[in-house]
Amino acid sequence: MRLQAKSQTSAELAERVRSILETRNLTLYQVSQKSEAIYGHASPYFLPHNFYYDLKLGTFSPSVYQLFALSRISDYRLADWLHVLGFNLEDIPRLQVLLPSKRTILMDSSLGDPDAWVPWFRNKLGNIPPPPIAPIGQLLEFGHPVRQHSLREMNWERFLYAKIGLQDALAFPDLLPGSIVRVDPRITEDIAAENGKTSNRLFLIEHSKGLCCCRLQLAGKHRALPVSACLAYAQIELQLRSEVKIIGAVDLEIRPVIRAEHPEVPKELAKRWKPAPLPRPHRKLSQFLRSARMRMALSFRDASAMSRRIADTLGDERYFMSASSLSDYEARDTPPRHFHKVITLCLLYAVHLRTFLDTIGIAPEEAGKESIPDRFIPRELPAGFHGSPVETGEPDWEGFLGELLRQCGDIPLFLRASIGAISGLAFPSLRDFYWVGGVRNSLHPYLSNGLLVTVDRNKKKPLHSTSKPLWQQPLYVVLKRDGTYLCGCCGRENGMLVIHHYSQHFHRPEEFRIHHDAEVVGQIVTIVRRLP
Repeated sequence: MRLQAKSQTSAELAERVRSILETRNLTLYQVSQKSEAIYGHASPYFLPHNFYYDLKLGTFSPSVYQLFALSRISDYRLADWLHVLGFNLEDIPRLQVLLPSKRTILMDSSLGDPDAWVPWFRNKLGNIPPPPIAPIGQLLEFGHPVRQHSLREMNWERFLYAKIGLQDALAFPDLLPGSIVRVDPRITEDIAAENGKTSNRLFLIEHSKGLCCCRLQLAGKHRALPVSACLAYAQIELQLRSEVKIIGAVDLEIRPVIRAEHPEVPKELAKRWKPAPLPRPHRKLSQFLRSARMRMALSFRDASAMSRRIADTLGDERYFMSASSLSDYEARDTPPRHFHKVITLCLLYAVHLRTFLDTIGIAPEEAGKESIPDRFIPRELPAGFHGSPVETGEPDWEGFLGELLRQCGDIPLFLRASIGAISGLAFPSLRDFYWVGGVRNSLHPYLSNGLLVTVDRNKKKPLHSTSKPLWQQPLYVVLKRDGTYLCGCCGRENGMLVIHHYSQHFHRPEEFRIHHDAEVVGQIVTIVRRLP
């Protein structure tokens, strides 16, 4: 992840930069001259003639401005140059999943390398139609790896993704703190038609206090009321468009159930607060950072402590930021020189990288557009694959795979490195995923409209407590003797496995002899479900 300070490694890096420029028939002298002609010698974009020498020292890293100039002049993507220097932008969404967040954040889903190799699937024979519940490994198998950009072309809809915060979970228990939700920005006006009626849909909205997911209630002409059914958040009427913006409707949830927390209601959101106009974009970096930090409800000390976790996770001290450094950035308008700090600030304050670059005066649309060749970037094939990958190709829209793709409507490729962080599984595999999309009458409300679940196969001891609310009840996958599966709450009573129903209609618990009639496959740790 980080550049090593060894002279040989640094020399190799300098040689790699030289070789990349040669593919564009450029020398460092020409790049330096071009940067001076475009930006001026005193500009932070200027690339010095001794750039290679500085890289060989092992203690130097180019500034974000110099990297942008290198990208623009070479016409190679900025993200690729960052990759060459040891930065993986896909770590940003992975850490957004991993780190706790007090407030709801809009995740940066645009940072994947389009030329990265990703594992892909093909249908197994004889699974049409698929059973209501089945291990994914019985329906699909790994095929040839493909380039990420070939899968992006399948995502015909442009969805947004948000992570629910601990302190603004107005939709609890429909959505839990830590849940990742998909938002359709095309649906912004499907609120209940009558005043006083609450919408059936959940919406992602923005107001002066930040973002939140909730149901809405019309409260007069052009006024809406964010509704919290279970928690004591203050009910505040907001003027549509000027005081509240409806970003889109929530249509899918990725729910990590194994670490579910009860949300907190902070004092500032529990008492009535005065609506304010929606915040406008800040032109100065200091104002931008302060506004972002306040919306995330972080003190300088809290933010510094979180940066320590970032540095420890990435194994590089340069990602750490002290409380005094964070304060200094809000007192002046000088951006961080090192890109490590840029990544840390984007993570701490839930700021999209493109927005940060715009704020410090860098126009991302002017950066290079081409991909640096694979021989200069370690784009490794997925582990365990042997053979020739597929550069391009149409996905298989037939069979179970086609049905799954149609029901999902979008593939969140930016989360592909976050499966372990979401599920809590150290080494998730295809055997841990189960299809549940064929169930029409689920045994638990949070499995209604389910698509996929992830199972911890090491947790086979069923626990059931009637004192726990539904959102805290452990869920399990159970294999019956006839080869079919059940998903729901269950417990062990008098040597019997008892399945408890929590559907809308009353059903008596089902009983099975353990290891004779049924056995527990494992505990469900993640649920992927559609929302009406």
